[in-house]
Amino acid sequence: MIRDFSTPAPARRSRLSLILPFAAFGILLAAYGGYWLWMSGEIRKTADSWVEERESEGYVISLDQLSVSGFPFRFTVTARAPEIIAPPEDGGWRMAMPQLSASALPYNLSHWIVAFASPAELDLQGDEDTSALLATASRARISLASGRAGTVRAGAELEAFRLIARESGEVLVEALDQLVLSSELVEDDQMRIRLEVRGLELGPDQLDERTVSAFGRRIELMRTDTTLSHWSALAADANLASWSDSGGRAEIAMATLHWGHARLGGEGTLGVDALLRPEGRLSILVAEPESLVAALVAGGVASPSDGEALRLALMMAPRRDEGVALPFRFQQGGIFLGPVRIGEAGPLTGQLPVMPELPDTDDASE
Repeated sequence: MIRDFSTPAPARRSRLSLILPFAAFGILLAAYGGYWLWMSGEIRKTADSWVEERESEGYVISLDQLSVSGFPFRFTVTARAPEIIAPPEDGGWRMAMPQLSASALPYNLSHWIVAFASPAELDLQGDEDTSALLATASRARISLASGRAGTVRAGAELEAFRLIARESGEVLVEALDQLVLSSELVEDDQMRIRLEVRGLELGPDQLDERTVSAFGRRIELMRTDTTLSHWSALAADANLASWSDSGGRAEIAMATLHWGHARLGGEGTLGVDALLRPEGRLSILVAEPESLVAALVAGGVASPSDGEALRLALMMAPRRDEGVALPFRFQQGGIFLGPVRIGEAGPLTGQLPVMPELPDTDDASE
């Protein structure tokens, strides 16, 4: 018997097994395309309904075009040349810009990134007149994450920011290299806010001569980690007086300031008094005490006798690795560093501008 030791021919694969993966992928792609088209329509309806609801509340909203794009990786709602004017009860502010867009990933419609095109016009109503401002930035966007109870996390980014008065051309903010802000609702009706500002240079006429002489116009670094209590009272109508009456306070867990010869860090509690002036106390760590005192005296912020009193206080103050600890107080309209009054604090505005309620994207996804 003769055996055949040759390699058997490979079994022929069915054409169906070759086509099936491509067919499945095509069906999946078509299903996703259908979902994207349906959801983009729902998002467009939500945006149109939001505009109608805000107009029924007294807002004036105009835009050249509203569209939804971004297939296949995201949903992006774009408004061309939008203008929003708030009613007087919400601050009467106005905002206009070339383009406003909001983007979200298809699997997470509760998190949106809103980008603002430059330049943006801002009109803020004051007690006596209107501030007409023009803002420019290489990057300006906010991040909003919502839940069933509303917005639970928010953030903001600014880069290469500049702010001027539209009519006079007065420079309010000469430069802001970077701003990063994050906020989150935590337990017991508290809002935690983290803020970092780098390279903030105010306009030539925005600070008094004594402050400029002592520290200059450019703040290299400002960083805070703050928790606001009784957040719902402040969020309800953005009124500092009602927030203060309900017991609202700002608990500052960490603060850092690098401004000229001021190298400071600290922590403490702040609020507002009956006249809406800042009120509270911080424990400040002075990294370079002698340089700070010399700058305060040279700039005229503190008199020579006050400078000596401050030096004496610094000599007696407790020392830590980070510097010398001194109290920093806001009290009855005054600003005190140790025993020395170094400035005045006027009332803060009682009614802050109120932003309109954002669309509920969760409804669109259901």
